[in-house]
Amino acid sequence: MNVKFKMPKFGRKLTGGDMVKELLLTTLATTISIVLTFGTARFIEHRQAQQAQRQTAMMLIHDIEASVAILEHLAESEERQKSAIQYVIDHFDQIDSLPEDTLYTALSMLGSIYNVDTYFDDSKEKIFSSSQDTWKNLSDVPFVDNMETFYQTRRLIDNEISHSPVWKFPISEEEYYELEVKFNVNGQSGNPYSTILKEKLKDQKIKHFIDYSSYRARTLRQWALSWKRLSDRNKFIMNIDDEELAEFVKKSQRVGRTVSNNDIIGQWEYEISGKDIYYYNFMKPDSFSIESRAHYANPFYSGDIIITYIFGGKWKIKGDSLALNYSPESVKAQVDRSGITYRDEMRDSVETFFDRYFQVNKLVEMGRKQTESKKDTFAVSINKANDKIEFVRGRSGDSENENANFFYLKRLNRRQK
Repeated sequence: MNVKFKMPKFGRKLTGGDMVKELLLTTLATTISIVLTFGTARFIEHRQAQQAQRQTAMMLIHDIEASVAILEHLAESEERQKSAIQYVIDHFDQIDSLPEDTLYTALSMLGSIYNVDTYFDDSKEKIFSSSQDTWKNLSDVPFVDNMETFYQTRRLIDNEISHSPVWKFPISEEEYYELEVKFNVNGQSGNPYSTILKEKLKDQKIKHFIDYSSYRARTLRQWALSWKRLSDRNKFIMNIDDEELAEFVKKSQRVGRTVSNNDIIGQWEYEISGKDIYYYNFMKPDSFSIESRAHYANPFYSGDIIITYIFGGKWKIKGDSLALNYSPESVKAQVDRSGITYRDEMRDSVETFFDRYFQVNKLVEMGRKQTESKKDTFAVSINKANDKIEFVRGRSGDSENENANFFYLKRLNRRQK
């Protein structure tokens, strides 16, 4: 039924009854207009509040799942390192002839020159703890309680991993660095990792640390499982499914627009650090080459040895993803030592170091081994100016990747290279 309101016509003569009727109709129309205006505003405000609540909840749930991925990655590393070090122990009498990558993996279980003070990003926790908007958006008490429990346990676990004797590397950063410097400066023959392991595996303290490896891996997986259950509980409370969460993560990680085949054709550069640069060349219809230039310094010479690697293969864009399939046959390597100088008494040390690490045939062999069946997949987007590309490696729900890593390539004028 359609209802029409007749507005008063001013200037005409009205009887007393007509005046009352017109006044009531005017009042009713005004009231309905006010109700509709404020009702629509309240409806929009309510919808926006609901959306903000879900966005905040998904941000925090994703923080749980990213932390789960870190624990699972640590557990996998622990198991891989234990396997390597057990192999070294079982073949101790042949240690000097064992593969270098096995020795390195074994040694990495005992220490690193790049130890970390914390394993988790606490930026989302700070937002949860300090933002008034977050507390306003999250009105569900069980959800908030679960997040408080998660952040409390994560702080305890982070402290445990970083400082407990059961978890802390038995070889400190300082000792690890001193061992490497000592080996290089003395110009010792053989593999530095085997030399260090031969000494350290006799230490009872280190043997005790190795014995606890299974405990560490099992505990990491138990913690990860408890956080998975907490994440599932929070998704159930907020009625958020895995597809919705994956879409949220995808949008939060992406800016710019989707890349087309024509967008990516050309030369791009990615600066790793200072002088070390990767050059990407995407060619029609589907081939690519990557040229990397890395500079290596050492205490017993001045300047840098420059290593250039060239990799090639096929590329393909599907949706918002770029897939790179590497070809081992394409691997090439160049070594430039023209920029280094050293004292005469250091000649033997320099030559030993060079022969051990920078022979072209060994570099090519290592590069081809690394690219066997290798595939890289990135979420990819491009900015409005078409001169910068964002690569994202790792996504929520991708079991083979931990936290997402972001890479920014800028379009290169070939003459600049």
